[in-house]
Amino acid sequence: MEGAPLAQTQIPNRRSSSGGRRQQPVKRYKRRRRGAIWALYTFVAVLAVLVVGAYAAGTFFITPPPIKEARTQVTAPAAGKTEKEKQTEAGGEAPQVAGTGALKRKEGVYNFLLLGSDKGGGNADTIIVASYDTKSQKVGVLSVPRDTMVDRDWSRNGKINAALGHGGPELLAEEITKTLGVPIDYYFHINLQGFVALVDELGGVDVDIPVDMNYDDPYQNLHIHFKKGPQHLDGQAAMEAVRYRHDNKTTVNSNYSDLDRTKLQQQVLTGLADKVISWGSITKVQSFLNIFNTYVKTDMGLKDMLYFATQGMKLNTSSAVSSATLEGRGDAYYRASAWCMELNQESTVKLVNELVNPYTRDLTLKDMNLPRAERYYFNY
Repeated sequence: MEGAPLAQTQIPNRRSSSGGRRQQPVKRYKRRRRGAIWALYTFVAVLAVLVVGAYAAGTFFITPPPIKEARTQVTAPAAGKTEKEKQTEAGGEAPQVAGTGALKRKEGVYNFLLLGSDKGGGNADTIIVASYDTKSQKVGVLSVPRDTMVDRDWSRNGKINAALGHGGPELLAEEITKTLGVPIDYYFHINLQGFVALVDELGGVDVDIPVDMNYDDPYQNLHIHFKKGPQHLDGQAAMEAVRYRHDNKTTVNSNYSDLDRTKLQQQVLTGLADKVISWGSITKVQSFLNIFNTYVKTDMGLKDMLYFATQGMKLNTSSAVSSATLEGRGDAYYRASAWCMELNQESTVKLVNELVNPYTRDLTLKDMNLPRAERYYFNY
C-alpha cells in the first residue's frame, strides 16, 4: 500500500518456531508482469524515436550534444518547498551528491531515464536507467524497482516512484542521481497504452511460443491463450504473451521457467527492435510521430535526437545490449511507507558500475545515497 502508515498495513506474522515464513501478497507478482512489458516497450519505443530522427538527419549538420551537468539537487514541488530549499533559493549552498566534484565524464557516453506509467501522471510503474556509449556502440540497461527506498526531505513517502506524481520526470531524474550517483542527460516518459499501437504499426512480431498458455484474470481483463509453436503476434497478443507466467490451474507451470519467460521476452524485444532500426521503418515515420505525440514525453530536442539517431542505427541489438535489475529486499518499512525495496549495497554498486556509470572512475557507496530500513516485515 503506497505510503500507508504501519498501523494501517496488514503485516504478516514473523517466522514461526518451525522456521516457516508466509509469502508476500499476490499483488506484488502483478507488478512484476507489468514491469516485463515496460522493459520491452520503453526500449523499443526509444529506438523508434531515433528512427524518426534518422529520417530527417540528412538535412542537418549533426554534432554530438554537450555533456550536461548532473542533476544533483532534488527539489520539491513548488507548493511544498522545504526550509533547506528556501535557504538555497536565498543564496545558500545547494546540497550535492557526495563525491561528484571529483568525477569526470567519459567522452561519448550518455545516460537516459526511461519511465513508464499507465497514465500521464501518478506514480511510475517502471523506472529504467540506460547508458549509451556511442564510441563502443554498447548499451547498458538497469531496471530500478519502483518501490526503491530513497532519502528525501520534501515528502514522507519513501518510495522513488512517487517522485513522478509530485514533480514529473525531472524530479524523478534528480532522485536517481541522488540515490545512485549517476547523472541523467535525457528522459523519456512513455504511456503503456502505446504498446499495442506501436507493435501493430510495425506489423506485429514473430515469436516461437515455448508452451501452451492458458490464463484468465477477469479482474485485469487479461486473457492469455496460445498454442505452443511459431506465432505471429499483433500488439494485444504480444502484450499477453510477455505477461504470461502460469496457467490458472497451477501455481507454477513446471514446463515454463523464469528462464523460458526471459527468452520469450528477448524474442519479442529483438524482433521489434530489428524492425524499428531497419530503414524500411522510414515509411512509417508519420505514424511513429503520431504515436509519440500521444504517448511519449521527452526533454530531448530535435538536434540531439538526430545525433543519437545516426548513432543508434549502428547498434547490433542482439549483442550490444546488457541489462540487469537492482536487487534488494522488498519487506522494508521506511518513514511512512510500507513494503519498500531496500537495495543491496554491494550488488547496487557493482551493477551501476557495470551498466550505467558514465564516469572515468568507479563509483563507491560514498557517491550514492542508499538509505537503510527502519524495520522489516520478515525476520531473516
